[in-house]
Amino acid sequence: MAVLSHLLQQRHAFYRGLLAVEVLALVGLRGLQQAPRLVSVVYLVISGVGVLLDSPLLPHNRLRPTASDAMPRALGRRFEKVVLRRRQLVIYWTLALAMELVWQVALEINPSMAVQLSVLHLVVWLSLMLQLLWSLVQALAEEPLFNGDLLMGAAAGYLLVGFTGGIVLNSLLVLDPAAFNLPAHGHALPDGIGHAPAMLGAAFASLTTIGSPVLKSGNLTSLTASVGITIVGQLYVAILIAGVLGKPRVLGNQKVVDTPSQPAAAPEAEHPRGRKAAAQIRLRQPRR
Repeated sequence: MAVLSHLLQQRHAFYRGLLAVEVLALVGLRGLQQAPRLVSVVYLVISGVGVLLDSPLLPHNRLRPTASDAMPRALGRRFEKVVLRRRQLVIYWTLALAMELVWQVALEINPSMAVQLSVLHLVVWLSLMLQLLWSLVQALAEEPLFNGDLLMGAAAGYLLVGFTGGIVLNSLLVLDPAAFNLPAHGHALPDGIGHAPAMLGAAFASLTTIGSPVLKSGNLTSLTASVGITIVGQLYVAILIAGVLGKPRVLGNQKVVDTPSQPAAAPEAEHPRGRKAAAQIRLRQPRR
């Protein structure tokens, strides 16, 4: 149906856009150390890809009323859930944008207030990123075929766990600075902003189970955060592999479905003449 094709095109564009932004952010991590304020912009852009590409805010993402009215009842309910999920993502992203602005202003003007706001900052960002990650996992589970778009969406989700960990460590840095081994960042900025690139790098080090010297080994805060990031990343990979392996594959323009192997038919059974010749051979065999 045209409605399903339209939704799949939006979803695949979201996969490609999210993965491209995340890869560019990781490649430019070295440059972000020279401009630490841009790390928060990176977080907003990554979480905003769904708002820009996979939401009904843009005209080309809106279906005509006649198309939605003509859908079957089950498909119509499914479409309503997709639209509701997109609206929730827009609300979470708007709250995260406002919270990030207030938090960074408080870091500059009133650090003690910034410490109190860090808990709310962490809750708002976690709500947004976990909502985005859960929506992505559900979309990957609903993919009909195993193809390149599915792989890009899976990779984007795995990297999204790392960026979520960077936000968590950045908030914990303001709440408990003693949990981290950090040298001077060399900028006239608060530690919550100046060390943001280092927190992002430490999150990906925990995600890949390598570990980072930035996290203090004997501190409970850093240990809990590191273990949490590692567990979420490993669970994501395990669940994703279990779901992807059961999907049919695509070779060229044809869909290939894995089916139980069947015994091959005899060559003479493929043609009437072959069957007749086989019968004659059996008749000629002497009886014992």
